[in-house]
Amino acid sequence: MQKYETTWDRVPVVFDLPYAATLLGVSLDRIRKLAQRGEFPAFKIGKLWRVNKEDMLAYLDRQKVAS
Repeated sequence: MQKYETTWDRVPVVFDLPYAATLLGVSLDRIRKLAQRGEFPAFKIGKLWRVNKEDMLAYLDRQKVAS
């Protein structure tokens, strides 16, 4: 995985929390805590956290409005 993607087209449709943390430039612990509290759009498959790209894009749009 690259440290930073240069276009959303290169981002997979579904990805894990470490990848989401890298995309957002935050720590894995931070993104995991947000997901566990339901403040970040992630879901679990068994014990593994996953993020849908469209959900994350919507989350980012909401963050811009809240700022």
